[in-house]
Amino acid sequence: MADMVQAQKKIALLHRYQKNSIKETNAAFPYLEAKGIDVLTFKQFDRLGGFGKFWKGLLWIFYAPLLVIGRGYNVIYCDDSYPFYPALVKIASPRSKIVIRLGDLHLLYYYKGFAYEILHFFEEIGWSIADRIIVISEAMAERLIKEGYECEVVPDPVDPSDFPQEITQEEGSVMFHGVLTKNKNIGILLQAARLLPKVRFSIVGSGPDLRRLMDVAPSNVHFQGWVPFKDIHHQIGSCSVGIALRSDNPGNEYVVTSPFLQYGIMGKPCLVTRRKVFGDYKWQFSDVYQLATQIKGLLSDPDYLRSEGEKLRENIFKNHHANKIADQIWQILTQV
Repeated sequence: MADMVQAQKKIALLHRYQKNSIKETNAAFPYLEAKGIDVLTFKQFDRLGGFGKFWKGLLWIFYAPLLVIGRGYNVIYCDDSYPFYPALVKIASPRSKIVIRLGDLHLLYYYKGFAYEILHFFEEIGWSIADRIIVISEAMAERLIKEGYECEVVPDPVDPSDFPQEITQEEGSVMFHGVLTKNKNIGILLQAARLLPKVRFSIVGSGPDLRRLMDVAPSNVHFQGWVPFKDIHHQIGSCSVGIALRSDNPGNEYVVTSPFLQYGIMGKPCLVTRRKVFGDYKWQFSDVYQLATQIKGLLSDPDYLRSEGEKLRENIFKNHHANKIADQIWQILTQV
């Protein structure tokens, strides 16, 4: 039925990242593209960049509306949760229905107090013109509802085909992967490594905080550099425990983070910084001592470690499968 509706509707997806990078933040993207949606993006966008990324993000606010002018789209899906641009997209294409997916609450990462209130006022203009708002967690939905905005929860996806379960020699190691920024609070992992000198810690990734982390890391922390998305499953397959880190920045309260889903879909227990988004999830920590205790407990009992990893995998496969998530988003896009 949805495909029949698509024959009558012209739908576009807007995102800052180029096509080959979007699935790294929204694993449902390839399934949506396969349904015939038009994908409108920057041709180049370096998500690891510092000021370059910042300035190009600002440019996106004004560039995105130019991509839809005169194109006659019935529905425009703003998959990128960068603020402000949906309102200008509506001005550029006033007859289009606007659907926004909030993968995070972007402004909370960088602003607070009066500056946040001013910028959030303009962000809310975009929310108010949206015909539908999709959020990725119940915690985020609660926040938007309190602010007076109706929304629908469609969980963050992961594609199991990108993360095959491999038979590898587990090293009894702990792994973190992702873009290395201060927002991730990776320093707590280094502190845990000092408390557990016999455990191997691997950090896979690059970013603006890399040099600082390398300068202060103990000898049992190994930096493996940036690994392409298509190959990261090899590193995950060789570790025993995954760590998904975030700082106590308010914006992090509402985001599950992709590494959590990626470790889980490969059957690896994943320890996470305590946040609203995780509810009563068992493996959360609030300080370095809890983190070290949880790592030690899992590594000391291989059977328990495998059991906890399998429980997480079953949960994520059931609730976060990218194909299923794409179908939920597609239903919203074709029925708006």
